[in-house]
Amino acid sequence: MASSSALTSAPRTLKTAKIKITTKCNRHCDFCIFAEGGQGENMPIDTFIQVLDRLDQIPFRQLHINGGEPTVHRDFVRLSGLARERFPDHVMVLGSNAITLARNERLLEATLTHYDQVLIGCDEEHENYDEVRAVVPVLRKAGKTVVINSVLEAIAPDRLAQLAALCDEYGAIHVTNHVHHIDVGQPTNDLGGLCDRNVDQHLMIEVDGDCYRCFNAMAKNDSEFTVWDAGFAAKVFAPRREHYDFCLKCHEYKDSGLQVVPAPAVPAHRTASV
Repeated sequence: MASSSALTSAPRTLKTAKIKITTKCNRHCDFCIFAEGGQGENMPIDTFIQVLDRLDQIPFRQLHINGGEPTVHRDFVRLSGLARERFPDHVMVLGSNAITLARNERLLEATLTHYDQVLIGCDEEHENYDEVRAVVPVLRKAGKTVVINSVLEAIAPDRLAQLAALCDEYGAIHVTNHVHHIDVGQPTNDLGGLCDRNVDQHLMIEVDGDCYRCFNAMAKNDSEFTVWDAGFAAKVFAPRREHYDFCLKCHEYKDSGLQVVPAPAVPAHRTASV
């Protein structure tokens, strides 16, 4: 059995590094703070490559490409290929509403080629029931993990039943949640400590390089550092001392009881591909 000192000195590993490659979207969901419709911004290819270079400095398990709607990025196919080439042994995850996947064979083929999992938002806000029904069988036939996520405040019971049946038929996963990005009347969380759901779990990188160690925190004043900062790798695993603005209204908040999330015993770094 490994000694306790060896265990405490082991470097940390992120579960997911998430790159928001665009704020453009083909939908205008009222609850969404992650997209700006047709007026959004695409991450340039050179910037994306630089972000991959930065991520190559840290250990992580999943690379999640998201937006906005990532498939509307004019270089989605190339970006996906670059990411897969750089991290061939990592799980590649695409977050999408599946609308363009159902309508554009080239984008669907790139998804089948480069991604292991596809996470699809589907409800009245997305208005994508037909597209989801068309895409899920294709993704599952190719052996892709498919997770359909529906916001309970934005979907009728019969639609929920239809999606559940679709998932049962093809072996997809159907999950539901409440609106995370606005206050829907839930009581304020008692913030006695920091949220233990986000300790060494997730890193969100925005189009402009701002970084958050929680997927729900996207307010500019919540950005803890940028992907361009010196010592980026160390900052990913540095102690956390502050709540995000959204913590008070987050349905996923789980209090760790810690006033400070401690740093690892040794600096987390990486010298070779994980």
